[in-house]
Amino acid sequence: MSSDSLPSLTRQDSDVIIDDEGELKKCVRPDYEFHRFIQRFTESNWFNGIIMVTIVLNALVMAIETGDELKVQYRTVFVTCDGLFLGIYTTEFILKIYAEPVKYFYSSYNLFDFTVLVISFIQILLGQMQTVNGPNLNALRTLRALRTLRTLRTVSFVKGLQVLVNALIDTFRNSVFNVILLLLLLMFLFAIMGYYFFGYKEEHSDRENWGNLQAAMMTLFTFVTVEGWTDMQMELDKLGEGSRIYTVIFIILGHFIFTNVFIGMIIMNIHEATEAYRREQMIERELTIQRKKEYMIRRQHEEVRQMLEKQSQGHYKDFYDMVKEFQRTLRHDDYAISVDLATSLTWIEAYITTLEHQDNTMFRLQQLHFEMCNLLSMVLEKKLKERYGL
Repeated sequence: MSSDSLPSLTRQDSDVIIDDEGELKKCVRPDYEFHRFIQRFTESNWFNGIIMVTIVLNALVMAIETGDELKVQYRTVFVTCDGLFLGIYTTEFILKIYAEPVKYFYSSYNLFDFTVLVISFIQILLGQMQTVNGPNLNALRTLRALRTLRTLRTVSFVKGLQVLVNALIDTFRNSVFNVILLLLLLMFLFAIMGYYFFGYKEEHSDRENWGNLQAAMMTLFTFVTVEGWTDMQMELDKLGEGSRIYTVIFIILGHFIFTNVFIGMIIMNIHEATEAYRREQMIERELTIQRKKEYMIRRQHEEVRQMLEKQSQGHYKDFYDMVKEFQRTLRHDDYAISVDLATSLTWIEAYITTLEHQDNTMFRLQQLHFEMCNLLSMVLEKKLKERYGL
């Protein structure tokens, strides 16, 4: 059996069964229509818009809840809103699981959404246990603070944010680890040197900032970020003039070189991710146009076939009526199949050049005809004068 005759099988809409003759059969699930409706609904812009509005409102409510007076005065309202938001998130999870029970867990963003939902339910469970068994404030406070992760679910619905997040993750996964490792080695080296230069001596030393390896590493981190390093340098100036050479060398290496390398890697990965996203969008648009063109061609072929059948059965008076009926079925948004038409730039250029040659030829033929007529008229005039002696 050819591949064209195989039945089309969609994702989780049917199961494939092979009968005794080796033929493929499609077993349609009982809730096929409802399942397809839920799939289209969860992938629609309306559904994503509702979830986005819910996330924004949830963030606003959590921001307002930080006010002590409002939290005490409208405690019931905040609890009700939190339950409402949690109900919407739970409904979203149930619908997506029903639409894609296996493919749902293939997406890292869906896993993140599921984790946030589980944390919310654990918070409610601990809250109920607190009222029964006594306070467990540390765990409950931590879970309430983790509710803010709900706002990060915005990344799941904005493709541009996903591109940036993926670029950052790829940067940390592939390149940044090596840069951070080199920076830590550099900081370790200079921390040991700084300990012996500025923190080793019993007198005239800065034990607070350079007295041990941990303190020296934190001081060098201040130099890397170049935030407040001038105050550190003022303390070092009291220990000797050579400290400025030490500081300048480390800032050049730790800040200007490693920081710029880190930023350059992020920019390169973001650029590559953006270009890949644009290519994917272009491919998706081309596939969508191709599917629409194929559907339009099949529809027109079917309509032509039906009209030919009606013509053979005598439902039309003549061919003109059949064409008029076909014209009514055409839509203004139908695609024109450019591969079947001579509409390429090369063809148009050749056609225009041909028209110019044709006009030039017609002009020369007209001139030639004019000269021929003029010559014939002169010959006729000469013969008439000879005949009549004029």
